Amino acid sequence: MFRKVHIRLTLLFTAVCALVIVIMSGLYLYLSRQNIRENSLMTFRTDMASFSASLSDRHVVTQSWLSSVRSNYNYSFFIYDNEKPTRFTALTANEERESLINDIRQHFSDEIRQLRYTGSVSHKEMTYKRNGREYYVGIICISGEKGYTELYAADSLDAEKEQFRSLLRNFIIIILLTVAALFVFAFMFTRRLLLPIKKNHEQQAHFIAAASHEIRNPVNTIISALDAMDSSEGAQQKEFADIARKEGKRLTLLTEDLLTLARSDNGSFAPRTAPTELDTLVLDCYEAFIAPAKEKNITMNISLPDENVPKADVDGERIKQVISVILSNAVSYTPEGGRIEIAYTADRSWHRIRISDSGGGISDEDKEHIFERFYRADRSREDRSHFGLGLAIAKEITDLHHGTLTAEDSPLGGASFVICLPVI
Repeated sequence: MFRKVHIRLTLLFTAVCALVIVIMSGLYLYLSRQNIRENSLMTFRTDMASFSASLSDRHVVTQSWLSSVRSNYNYSFFIYDNEKPTRFTALTANEERESLINDIRQHFSDEIRQLRYTGSVSHKEMTYKRNGREYYVGIICISGEKGYTELYAADSLDAEKEQFRSLLRNFIIIILLTVAALFVFAFMFTRRLLLPIKKNHEQQAHFIAAASHEIRNPVNTIISALDAMDSSEGAQQKEFADIARKEGKRLTLLTEDLLTLARSDNGSFAPRTAPTELDTLVLDCYEAFIAPAKEKNITMNISLPDENVPKADVDGERIKQVISVILSNAVSYTPEGGRIEIAYTADRSWHRIRISDSGGGISDEDKEHIFERFYRADRSREDRSHFGLGLAIAKEITDLHHGTLTAEDSPLGGASFVICLPVI
């Protein structure tokens, strides 16, 4: 599934970016073509004005002037004297050139007629299309006592078209290379973008599988106990009823934990914070676990600051839940005759609650996963009262309070859990 999504996102990203690039490039090419044409036409008009000014001084087209112009300008020149082609035009004529000048004279006959009566030297520039080719056409008319002389200059736009084609080819190559680079970038970017989603999906699948497994165990036990009750009597029925009731309570606790994590995932697990004296809260938790610790002959010590400490802006019940989860694990995993120490300190920035035990400790490998859901560091234990959700819930609560919860090696030989909460 993720592979298909990855490919589709890559293609979508590449297609959208390529479309934007093509549109922008097309707009740039259009403006460039217009600019090339405008510059070319302006140059042609400037040249025609220069020719006209030069001929105004001499009123005659000399061979030396014509040779100079032909060598410096890449135009086709035609000269007519009283509507007859001059010797220069006849010598340079060929079938194509004759056809071109005849078409020009026929097409612009009205303009030519007007130029003859405009002044002694007059000129005009136009555009002309012929057989799919475009030309700039300049006409200079010199009027005199013996009639009039006409000079025609034609500039094919083939050079401008080739310039634009070259620009278009370069842009196509650049666009193709850019699209290829975009595809590679999109492939890597979308893969990186999908990694947390893929990881979250895998975690959800693992969570559902683990939750189903944990729920199935007490449900199977309850069904087995109820089936056994049908074929038993008296005290035996009560024993099976107690088993079913105990497993039902376990199932209730598991359901509550799952609902807590579900609310945390969808953002509805919001703490109700208020200024709280954490030393009093820590002391209440300590007193609540004195009895369970005594049953295992575990020594519990608590250390609180002598001076007044600043209050913490926390949800007191939720922080109690965090401390209770850690203390419950400490009592469960600390052997008989062991020790548990609770130390609370505070400075200007942080409240710190450290709970240490003399149990078996936590390996470095397990420390990386200890706060994952349904994770148990010691899976060989037969204690079924722990589902592997307590520390995950404790971590969620601590994160919601903008604090931290970390696991360390304990000086007592076991594990230490450190809760850090910001000072108001």
